[in-house]
Amino acid sequence: MIDVPRRLRRAILLNDLALVKRIVQNNREYLQNPDFADKSNTNLHLAARNGFTQIAEFLIEAGHEEEIVSRNNDWETPLMLAAVAGKEDLGVMLAKRFPECIPWQNKDGLDALMLACKSGTGTLHLIPTLLLHAPSILDSRDHKGNNALHHASAAGELKALRMLLQYGANPLAQNAYSWTPVHYSATPAAEAYFKTLIIEFEKKKAEGKRVERERERQRNAGVRLVTDEEGLGGPNGQAGVGGAGADGVRQRARDDAAIAGLPAPGMEWSPVERRRAMTPTERGAAWFTPTEGTRPRAETGESM
Repeated sequence: MIDVPRRLRRAILLNDLALVKRIVQNNREYLQNPDFADKSNTNLHLAARNGFTQIAEFLIEAGHEEEIVSRNNDWETPLMLAAVAGKEDLGVMLAKRFPECIPWQNKDGLDALMLACKSGTGTLHLIPTLLLHAPSILDSRDHKGNNALHHASAAGELKALRMLLQYGANPLAQNAYSWTPVHYSATPAAEAYFKTLIIEFEKKKAEGKRVERERERQRNAGVRLVTDEEGLGGPNGQAGVGGAGADGVRQRARDDAAIAGLPAPGMEWSPVERRRAMTPTERGAAWFTPTEGTRPRAETGESM
């Protein structure tokens, strides 16, 4: 007769949820059931590596990770195995259930994001989920100083490259050997595409900074409008805001208008219909009448 641990692992590999439930309910001591011949992988590791979401959910509900998230001899979590195997749906479930284990690293210093970028199968849901619950892993490094961009570039995973850049990954980050992710491009075509992506995102970043500076300039150059309710008289003829009198507030409004090149409040003035200067040829216009003891003004050709 096959022993319980082996029967349980076979039931998981067959994706037989009913059999798994029956064995676990009758043998609670084998809920985790580490396989010492396979890096001490537990039942949840086995389900995660094969993408059996329903079995994984049952094991978690039964208390598989009640005390601590399980790790094998290589310090790998079930989430890491799901990321390596490209089991995106199961990886998303594990990331949401146990977000605290997302930044954990294995013996090689690789976290779940790096492993997902290497496999290239997590660009639809897994990578966004990992970055949503643990944004700090975008700058995480392995033992050689490589980040997720380095691994995605070396694996030739162009979709992962684009997604990491969209989330703000630094394309100029250097590893322990002073190499950037571009240097690890899998092919010349991938390198050219990567450089194009970098130029595109740098242009967008520069444009965003320019728009922000323009908005700041417009805010700083704004004109302060003072209404009657704010202080030009106040209700019932009372003084304006801050205890200042109506005359003082009106004077401040005139000063603001003068700085902005606008007519002072209360003055009728049109920039189009200006008062035309009087000339000596205007009929009935008083030009200049010399008084006694003053020198008369010299006549010009126009006045003769």
